[in-house]
Amino acid sequence: MSNHKLRRVFAAAVFGAALVTLPAGQATAETAACTWQKTAWEIPAGDEVGEIFGYDGSRYAVGVSGFEAWEGEGVWEAKATLWDRGKVVYRADELLPHFRDVNAAGLIVGDTIVDNRFIGITATHDGRTTPLPANPAWRSYSAWQVNNAGDIAGWASNADQSWLVVWPANAPGTYREFPHEPTSLADLDEQGRVLILTSSSEGGGSVLDVDGQWRVLVPHGTATYSRPHDLRDGRVVGASGGSAIEWDAQGKVVRAFGGGITDAAAIGGNGTIAGYGGSPRGVVLWRGGAVVEQPIAGEFLVNGFSDDERTIVGRESAIPTQYHCS
Repeated sequence: MSNHKLRRVFAAAVFGAALVTLPAGQATAETAACTWQKTAWEIPAGDEVGEIFGYDGSRYAVGVSGFEAWEGEGVWEAKATLWDRGKVVYRADELLPHFRDVNAAGLIVGDTIVDNRFIGITATHDGRTTPLPANPAWRSYSAWQVNNAGDIAGWASNADQSWLVVWPANAPGTYREFPHEPTSLADLDEQGRVLILTSSSEGGGSVLDVDGQWRVLVPHGTATYSRPHDLRDGRVVGASGGSAIEWDAQGKVVRAFGGGITDAAAIGGNGTIAGYGGSPRGVVLWRGGAVVEQPIAGEFLVNGFSDDERTIVGRESAIPTQYHCS
């Protein structure tokens, strides 16, 4: 679920097996003819900006809204916000809880503070929270990802150790712990695989496979790092060695996209990949190793690509925004 979260999307730039320049909104014969219409999402009254952290692939998205930061990027006095098809459904009155992700059933996950410690939660559309089951040995814990099956993934820690934690939907009230160094949790696919970014500064990525084994994403060529962004049905996309890369669930490089295209951001429900490239630079879609469309020109950061591949959600000019194929 999204795609980025900490950030599933890094603002680096371009990709593709054969660089094709297409005017924004114009599709090749391989794609259904449509016009990509931009819609800025609603911002709560009194707020100035917003950011998406999680997207269900169809309807719901969670993130924050607040005021434009005085210095740098981000949202000042950020408060949890839930959108339904771009309309604000809920906005927290306080700085807590934090909403991290949401699934197609509208199940929200995140964290809040109780007795001076973070605890992982699920939340309803009116902000009511329920703690997730926890090991008493954890000093703090948090939920970061949820899939449509209802599996939840997050982190737990005490003074000496950190764990990746999975709360499986098919065993309510239970959790599985996987000792791991603190990292960024990037994604969770429908089969229950977990994608992590090993280091936000130096890069590196791994997949916790359905067999409970860690698979390190192999860097491309002579590169020493990989930087994954999205996971869907065992496919991972991101960047490594200056190229947009697709890996399999075993961590092996499936393909590197050349043509000056250097980053892949999200995978749609039919397997089309969204990233950055083209001239002028913008969001580009490619399928089967070839660029098929450039629906968005300009500075747009992708957070998610819908299940039907007709909507791209992200952030433009500090406002949550979508482009819809109609």
